[in-house]
Amino acid sequence: DIATPDENMTYLFDVIDRNSNRINKLISDLLHSTKFSELNFSRLAVNNLLDETLAMAKDRIDLNKVQIKKEYFTKIEINIDVEKMKIAFLNVIINAIEAMEPERGILLITTQKEGSNCIITIQDNGSGMDEVSLSKLFEPYFTNKPNGNGLGLANTQNIIFNHKGSIHVSSETGKGTTFKITLAEA
Repeated sequence: DIATPDENMTYLFDVIDRNSNRINKLISDLLHSTKFSELNFSRLAVNNLLDETLAMAKDRIDLNKVQIKKEYFTKIEINIDVEKMKIAFLNVIINAIEAMEPERGILLITTQKEGSNCIITIQDNGSGMDEVSLSKLFEPYFTNKPNGNGLGLANTQNIIFNHKGSIHVSSETGKGTTFKITLAEA
C-alpha cells in the first residue's frame, strides 16, 4: 500500500496544522502564564477528552512508535475548560513520549472514579527522573531537554490548579514516571 503524493501532502499539512496550533497555544499560554485566565467551562466525558488529546499527539506517537494502553472507567464527566485541559494533558503526554526510547515506549492512561473525583493517571516506561529533577519539575524555566523551555509543566500545573484539581508525580530513574491528576466529577 503506497500513499499517493496527494495523500502524503495531506498528511504533512495535517501535521503542520496540528503543531502550529499547539505552538500558537503555547505562546498564548506563555504570555498569560502569570495571570489567572477566565475559564470557559463545559461538561465532557474525560475519556473523550483524553482520546482527543491523544489525537493531537498522533504524529509524535507514530514517529516514536509508542504503544498506547488505555484503561478507562466507563463514564466519568468533568466540568472543565476543554481547550485548556487538552493543553495540560498534551504537555504531560508529550513529555512522556520524549522520555521513552523509540519503539519501546508504552504509555498507559487510566481513568477511575474515587468518591466525587475523577483520577487520571498517565504513566510511561521512560528514563524517569532523579529526586532533584522531580522537586523542580513544575518550576518555570526548569528543563532537562536540550530544546525545552521549561514552561509546559508549569503551565499544566496552573491549568489543573485553576480547575481546583491536583497533580502529583512519582518517578524513579530508569523506571519511568507517573502523573496522577485529580479533578472533580461534574
